[in-house]
Amino acid sequence: MKHHLTRISFIALLIIGFASVAFINQSSPKKKAVKKPTATTAQTAKNKIIWYSMTEGFAKAKKENKMIVVDVYTDWCYWCKVMDQQTYGNAAIIKKMNKNFVAVKFNPEVNGKHVVNGETMSSDQLVGYLNKGGRVPGYPMTYVWKTLSDNASIAPYTGYLDTTTFNGVMNKYIQE
Repeated sequence: MKHHLTRISFIALLIIGFASVAFINQSSPKKKAVKKPTATTAQTAKNKIIWYSMTEGFAKAKKENKMIVVDVYTDWCYWCKVMDQQTYGNAAIIKKMNKNFVAVKFNPEVNGKHVVNGETMSSDQLVGYLNKGGRVPGYPMTYVWKTLSDNASIAPYTGYLDTTTFNGVMNKYIQE
């Protein structure tokens, strides 16, 4: 008889446990899926540069016959963050970048696949492609890519570029 009561108690506890979990799941508010910002949703932000991945940016630049500015950064780079805030946060830079260039953000320390000119590359391979076989000489690193069919037209700019300097770089390519 004692064994029979223990079994009934165990079954009752299981039923109560499952009922409690079901009740909690029904009564708890549903979490909304957080959408990762994409280039499409970012286009509504008029006070920011619209950044793309290399794959998205290259395809867009080719389609729209635009030049590419590639911002190569790392998460630990202090001057990359300063450039993001000061240079890329400047209203005149934002307007000029969004109008004349496709802006690409690239962190070479994050493994990924990048499609450029129909070729799929790893992050390491993309670094070599941008640097014509070399490594990134320092961070931040900015590349302006004028003729997309020719990686020899990729111009490197090493280090922090203040607003005046970066504006001059953009003007050089816009006027050519």
